[in-house]
Amino acid sequence: AVSMRHPQIVESLLAHGAQVDQPLSSGVTPLMLAAALGLPEMVSRLLAHRADLQRRDDRGLSALHCAANYAFQGRERQRVLALLDTLLLSGADADAASHSGQTPLLLLLGAGVEPGTPCDEGIVLEAMEYLLNEDVSLEARDQRGFTPMHLAALHGLARVVKRLIAAGAERRPHDSLGRTPYDLALQRGYVDIAAEFEPLRASAPSLSRFLRQPRS
Repeated sequence: AVSMRHPQIVESLLAHGAQVDQPLSSGVTPLMLAAALGLPEMVSRLLAHRADLQRRDDRGLSALHCAANYAFQGRERQRVLALLDTLLLSGADADAASHSGQTPLLLLLGAGVEPGTPCDEGIVLEAMEYLLNEDVSLEARDQRGFTPMHLAALHGLARVVKRLIAAGAERRPHDSLGRTPYDLALQRGYVDIAAEFEPLRASAPSLSRFLRQPRS
């Protein structure tokens, strides 16, 4: 009923004794599923029936992790913000890490998707403010060693990079392979973002480009 987006049926099932936290085999509860699907109204209904906000699935993900992952690709601003607002106001742990080290902030910035996955940066930026207001760590790392700054560079989120810098995030952290956000930005071709980290290096012409230039 949750996955098919039928709130009235959900209400009826709960009223007749259905367990609000009945998990799937992977440990995913109805609340996590509603958050993953971007359904703030459904989340509110489940919380009203005392769904366990702190419960984790087999990967250590909570409902807030699921919501943050949804928010990266969310296209409806009000839905994304209402979802995060509902969970945070209800007491969700804004800085909890999954078994692979993924925090809600890391998932919001695309830790759970491949590079090049499209997103609405404006929505991501607004959603990030909700987490920054909870004083989440800007230096959290996933199993690859990616920080929020690495992910913003990887996905080409220029405004997010600037906001993270303004919030005090480290500009040159190294991932597990020794790469900085500057390195990832250049690898992806985001020269303007690389310049936020190391302006002189990003603007300098490369040797390969110099060798390709015609000689007079």
